[in-house]
Order: sequence, then C-alpha cells, then structure tokens
Amino acid sequence: MARLLFECEDRDGNKVVFETSDKDASELATSYESSRKWLIDNGFTPIKVQNGSAKPKAKDKVRCDGVHCPKCNSALWDNRPQKQVDPSRSKWPDFSCKNKAGCQWAVWPGQYEIVENTN
Repeated sequence: MARLLFECEDRDGNKVVFETSDKDASELATSYESSRKWLIDNGFTPIKVQNGSAKPKAKDKVRCDGVHCPKCNSALWDNRPQKQVDPSRSKWPDFSCKNKAGCQWAVWPGQYEIVENTN
C-alpha cells in the first residue's frame, strides 16, 4: 500500500498539502496524472521538487533580545554559559522562558538571532 502526496500553492500563495488514501502502488501510478490534472483545474499549483529531494524550507530564525521572551515577554534564562562549562547540559536550549507554567518557550542553537530591539 502507498499514498500520493502533493504539495501545492493555492491562488493566494498559501501552501496546501493533498494526500491520497492508501491504495495499491500500481493504482496510484495509474491515477497520478488525473490527480495532478484535478489539482491544476481547481486552482492549485503543484510545487516541484528541486535538486531531486523534497527538503522542507528552513524556518526563519526567531528574533529576540536575549532578555525577554518573544512569546510572553517574561524574563529568559540564558543557558549558554552553563552549556559551555558542563557538557552534560549540551542538549539544553540556549534560551528558555522563566514562565514555565504559562509559556514554556525555548530556542536552541541556530534557531535564533539576537537583536537589540525586537519591536
């Protein structure tokens, strides 16, 4: 059993994913072109795979000042110094919100950019 998955854009540029139900692979191969035509006829543009792989686009980096949580504006823990001193903490986020009960925001290396003013 297999499925077809089409990543498309609608007329407004929104990403939409269409997935077929489980079917025999030969049945899917036979119906591929008619499924693709239906999407196009109904205003969807299939997104073509680039360079032979369907890698997701990288997320934009979170912009924060390193002091205030970008989600709830509470204070942040800066875990970077502890991570450098103690290798057992290497999997900790670089920054995490001190409001553990209400927010639980956290960010790991490569996911953020420190800026002076986030407004």
